[in-house]
Parts: sequence; structure tokens; C-alpha cells
Amino acid sequence: MNKELQVAGEEELKRNIIDIAANCITCRFCLPSCPLLEITDGWESQAATGIIRALSTAVKWGIEKENKDALRDLLFSCTSCRNCVLACKEKSVGVDLLDAIRKGRQLCIEEMIGPMPRQIRALESLLKYSNPYVNLPSQRTDWAKGLDIPKFSKEANLEVLYYVGCTPSYDVRVQNVARALVQLLTKSQILFGILEAEGCCGCPADRMGETGLFQLLAEKNLEQFEALNVEQIVTTSPHCYDTFVHLYSEEMNKKIRIEHYTQFFLDLIDQGRLSFGNRIEKKVTYHDPCYLGRHNNIYEEPRKILRSIPGIELVEMKRSRANALCCGGGGGRMWTDFSAEKKRLSAIRAKEAFDTGAEILVTACPFCLINMEEGVRLINVEESLQVKDIAELMLDAIER
Repeated sequence: MNKELQVAGEEELKRNIIDIAANCITCRFCLPSCPLLEITDGWESQAATGIIRALSTAVKWGIEKENKDALRDLLFSCTSCRNCVLACKEKSVGVDLLDAIRKGRQLCIEEMIGPMPRQIRALESLLKYSNPYVNLPSQRTDWAKGLDIPKFSKEANLEVLYYVGCTPSYDVRVQNVARALVQLLTKSQILFGILEAEGCCGCPADRMGETGLFQLLAEKNLEQFEALNVEQIVTTSPHCYDTFVHLYSEEMNKKIRIEHYTQFFLDLIDQGRLSFGNRIEKKVTYHDPCYLGRHNNIYEEPRKILRSIPGIELVEMKRSRANALCCGGGGGRMWTDFSAEKKRLSAIRAKEAFDTGAEILVTACPFCLINMEEGVRLINVEESLQVKDIAELMLDAIER
């Protein structure tokens, strides 16, 4: 097993937090990179360095009962965008500040301070239904009705497991992305299937600090992948991709090729197995999902796909690639709310997209798709700026 799958004890977590905090020189070069500063009163959060200082102080000296909720709110407000880690690596001593926050959340769970109240329901649902949306497992493949998708099995002789994920399975808007990907796989003559009983990859549990639950979900998936002799996985979500690549066993990653769908389809385009016959005469801007870009350095693949579609004019926002503004959905924030935040990151990002003059804002992440549509509504530009996933745009370029 990857060491990340092991559940750390309380004392080990405390030692690790103190060690990370000791390496932080409080230069505050990470401060301007933190998206929280754009939606709070500025110095309220003090970005990652302030969060880990508050956390390490609490670990060393204890915390008064009346301050526990404040520490919890601070820790769980982080979007896990990884901007602070890149800033520290580029400008300072290279401390993994996000790792301290992640361990702080685990400690909150251990000491029954966290998670956020509304996140408890999502975690209970993960335990009971293997999805964070309180939906029945029997409804997980309802989105696929009428598509005649084979179930992955040893006997089916399929080359690719399409791992759909929780949000594309249950969210009505994102189900359209899953259907688009299925049609693209079919048109590319890929022998693929989906799981008979797909469960959550475990990402939400890990990001909310419930590593014991994450381990349970991960082990179930590993057993299923091994039993089915899976050799290649294509994911809808960057979060599933990141979880499989970085948090599952090293042995799994040696045996199974794991790709986000933008990587997979770019390979097909390069091989000539997928081409676009319909022109889309639109100005398009692309929002980099944190877990595709900053977490996994996948910046070019989505852009190359967009440039391969005839008629598209790709324009960049003022903040893009490693500097792209987070949509606000990472780190378990999709399952809670923060009333202290004065603005929505999704609205700020939507305004940046609108300012490019683009007619379509595209992304490649279920959370980003949901949040960007919210942002476009919040700034009242729905008639001028359409939000799509790259998969939907690719399908538009094939059939209209």
C-alpha cells in the first residue's frame, strides 16, 4: 500500500504538523496566492502560513473550547488549490503547507472537532451508500439508460474501464458530461465498460480528513480492480484521477494505466482515431481545474484538444495555468458553506472569463462545471457566456 493509505495516529499527526510548521519561515510569499484572501476580509485567514501557525500553536499548547470551532472553520475553509505550495517552492523554502492543513483536518476528526457540520452528512453517505450525495447505489447507473454500455468484466475482453465518479453519476447537469464521454468513446471504437457496482474513489473522505473511511473505500476499489484484471482506467474527474495516482497503492499504478479523459482523448486525436468535422465558430476560454493543473501539471492536453476543434478561437484569462484562480469547490467545500466569505470565487472567476470576450467558458472538472455555471448566474451573464465541459464541446464538434 502507498503510505498515504495508512491511517496516522493522533501523536504522529501532531509531530508531523509541528515539523512542517517549524520549516515555515513565515515569509508570507504564499499570501497573495491564496484564493481565500479574495473572498474574506483580506487578512482574516492569513493564507496557508497563518493557518498552520494557528494549527501548530493549538497542537503545542492546546486550544480553549470556545476557539475550537474557529480553528475548524479556518482549516476546512482551505480549497486545497495548491497555490501556496507552488508559491513556497518558487519563492521560498519549499514547505508543503497543504500537507499540514490536510493533517490538521485529520487531527480535527480524531479529536472530534471537525468536520464542518454540513460535511458530516456527506461522510455518513459515503459510509452507507459509497457516494457523498445520499443517493442509493442502485441509482448510480441510471444516467446510462439507453446507451447500452457494457459492464466491465474479465470475460468481456474490454481494454478500458471508464470510471464515471460520483458527481457525473448523480448530478443531473454533470450526467450530460458522462453521456458525452460515452458517445466519444463509442465513436472512437474503444472497447470500454463501466463497473457493475462502482463506488466512490474516496477523495471526499480524504479531503475532509476522514482517512479511515478513505482507506475503506480505497481498499474496496483496489479489490474490485484486481478481481476484474483492470489494465487501464479513464476518469471523468481530475479528483478521481489525482486520488488514484497519488493516494492509491504504488503497485496499482504499476499495473494499471490511469488517465484523465483529456489525456486519453488527446492521444486518440494524435493517432487519428478521433477527428472533428463540424466547425464551432466561437471564442472560447478555458478554466484550469486545480486538481488537473496545479496538482498534476496537466495544462497542455485540454488546450491542444480545444485547438484541434475547427473554428475555435482560444483566449486565455488574465490568470491561467499555474496561476489560475480556484473555482472554490476543492477540499471538501462542495459539501459545506462558509457564511464569512464576502464573495464567491466562482463569481470572480466567471467575471475573468467574461472579460476575455469569450462566448463559451469550458473546463474539465465536474466541480468546476457546477461552480462556473453558478458564477455565470451570479454575475448575470448567462445570455452572453455559456459554460461547457470539454467533452460536451468535443461531441458538438463531431455531431450537430
